[in-house]
Amino acid sequence: MTFKDSDKIFILGHRGFRGKLENTIPAFKRALKYADGIEFDVRITHDKKLVLLHDGTFKSDGQEYSVKALTYRELTRLHPKGKLVPLLKDALVLKPRLINADLKDIEALNPLLNKLESTGLLDRTVISVDSLGWLKIIRRECPYCRVGLSITTPRTFFRSFKFREGYLHVPLDLIKYTGFRVFRTLLRFYGKKTKIWLWNYQMNEIEWIPKLLPYAYAIISDDPARLKRFISLEPTTNEAIHHVGTRKSYSSGA
Repeated sequence: MTFKDSDKIFILGHRGFRGKLENTIPAFKRALKYADGIEFDVRITHDKKLVLLHDGTFKSDGQEYSVKALTYRELTRLHPKGKLVPLLKDALVLKPRLINADLKDIEALNPLLNKLESTGLLDRTVISVDSLGWLKIIRRECPYCRVGLSITTPRTFFRSFKFREGYLHVPLDLIKYTGFRVFRTLLRFYGKKTKIWLWNYQMNEIEWIPKLLPYAYAIISDDPARLKRFISLEPTTNEAIHHVGTRKSYSSGA
């Protein structure tokens, strides 16, 4: 199973399963029992290890720490999740059929691409960011990579109207600001030029996703097991789309 052009819809587990164990191996394993793939957040530590964490800072014992300023060993000692904080390689060992790697540090791009290529998983992966500037870097570094733009701020929302090549990650939370009818019109507009991935921050996905299935290419679900009880999807069976190309070297100073 891999990315394709069809009317069938993918389900990916949002950070595996949203909650206390999100972005951990137990969450990814559980998600893969119900979903077509997993979504996770990629950051880099001071000793250049790729870790799967959403937030770039955290508090421990009354102090605030930055993931980027710590070694992986220090991170697992200080972070509330401890040794449950996974390395990217720990998740890739699970061989997810589909992957959405949400890039949180642009310095992690080259190591991420190298690991995806060495494990043969690049063709199964969409690399998403919420910065058009970062998208340009990714496309320059890896012209054949699948990329996604995540709408996370008013700025990315307005810039999304010009986005054409790739996957557009649209939050259900826009419904709170636009109303359902306008939101549905937006999805129709987006769907004419890109593929829509629906995801959720603080909305009830069980209430809204069944109403929006006709507009979705993929759904990043907080709870794939629960969602699948409310929707019916045909299995995805399309063949892989392979690309041949070379990457340029990238440094954070570019």
